[in-house]
Amino acid sequence: MKKVLIFIAFVVLGLTQGFAQQVPLYSHYYYNQFLYNPALAGSESFGQVYLINRNQWGNIPGAPKTQALTVDGPLRSQNAGIGLGVYRDVAGQFNITGGSAAYRYTLNLGTSGQKLSFGLALGVLNNRIDLNDLRVRNPLDPAIVNAYQGATGFDANFGVNYEIADFNVGLSVPQIIGNSLAYDAIRNPVTDSVVRYGLARQFIVNAGYRWDIKGDQSWFYEPSFMVRVNPNSKPQFDLVGMLNYKDKYWGGVMYRSEYAATVAAGLRLAQQFVAGYAYDISVHNVRKYTQGAHEVMIGYQWGGSPMDDPELKKKFKQIDEKLDGDQKQIDSLADETKKNKDDIEKNTDDIEDNDDELDEIRDKIKTFEQFMQDYKDGKLGSGGQLGKVYTFNNVYFATNKWNIRTDARGELDNLVDVLKKNPNVKIEVAGHADQRGSESYNDWLSNKRAVAVRDYLINKGVNASQLEVKGYGEDNSFPTLQENRRVEFKIIAE
Repeated sequence: MKKVLIFIAFVVLGLTQGFAQQVPLYSHYYYNQFLYNPALAGSESFGQVYLINRNQWGNIPGAPKTQALTVDGPLRSQNAGIGLGVYRDVAGQFNITGGSAAYRYTLNLGTSGQKLSFGLALGVLNNRIDLNDLRVRNPLDPAIVNAYQGATGFDANFGVNYEIADFNVGLSVPQIIGNSLAYDAIRNPVTDSVVRYGLARQFIVNAGYRWDIKGDQSWFYEPSFMVRVNPNSKPQFDLVGMLNYKDKYWGGVMYRSEYAATVAAGLRLAQQFVAGYAYDISVHNVRKYTQGAHEVMIGYQWGGSPMDDPELKKKFKQIDEKLDGDQKQIDSLADETKKNKDDIEKNTDDIEDNDDELDEIRDKIKTFEQFMQDYKDGKLGSGGQLGKVYTFNNVYFATNKWNIRTDARGELDNLVDVLKKNPNVKIEVAGHADQRGSESYNDWLSNKRAVAVRDYLINKGVNASQLEVKGYGEDNSFPTLQENRRVEFKIIAE
């Protein structure tokens, strides 16, 4: 047994001097980016939990096995998020267990949707050597009474992530403390000193882009790159290419330098359940003995979706299926509507001539250019604009969407400037939806659009007390579907 302990001491010393790969390898980090970078904790608009199980080199006894569980979600302000993560990494007699809690804060930069996020994760790391599976001649040897040789220490991970439009780049530093764990029960066979296992500070850089191939939020190509740098070992890089359909199905390949080529696929079930699988095909010179690795991911997402409401779940599913099945017909009707726009406008004029109430409403609706002219002429704040409704030129939304488009930010930023300079002015942000979908769904969707515009204005520095939101549901006031999928605002206090 003494020889076994001497052998283990040399192995631990080798790991200490060489700083071998100590941060677990995952293939599903392209989907769950919080695995490596705490600056992405709660970066989505919904909460999520993922479980990952990875088995490598199944034909070798004691081959590496990794399990990880992560939970993260945004806080109410959306500029902050939290996350929890635990993992277990086993390779032969070596067993590493770690757990940490993370916090993320995001700064909104400029007017082009730029975001800079910082994250910090603090936790505990336990590294054990398990002698139970070793075969020894004398199992009653006192040297193996304590079958576990363990060492525990604090761990930390710092991360930063920059995002602009559909591009992001990040840096994380796992094991940033770089401390060492002492094995009091294992002695250096040469110096008879306590053996220590050094935690090497790692540097992980990642970059990715989300390309809307057709421009209709259906097909996306998502290339990404990651490099892991350890000052005491050779850098390792990953190249990833994933094809994604409506965030429901995705698949692609990954190349990890001097290690493996990976084939991966995943899908979304019932809107909120996620499942993924990845298989590594070894490419190094010992691939004959290290055939493949299997990695499975399952997850659940909650919040940020109407599917969270059980009463709307069935209706929303029916609407989604109907919209998918009738998309060609909808596009055809939209083209026909556009061609007949002049006739529709003429008919609208005839209706307005015979409807005094509609005339009164139309008189109140002004364009955004008129609002800016009223502001330049000094009319805003005089009381004469109270109750007037102003319609943006570019603040429209895609079908079933409420995210702010890039071409809408110019008008919104001009409105921010006016409201900051006129703190007594208060507006109602009003959201609308087209006639497709049920009444309850359109009420929900129009409110989400109004809230998205309100949050944008607040993030740009507008006082929240100047803003009220209301979703008006279905609207047929304008001739095209896009114009009815809009947000406008009304002066309610000067």
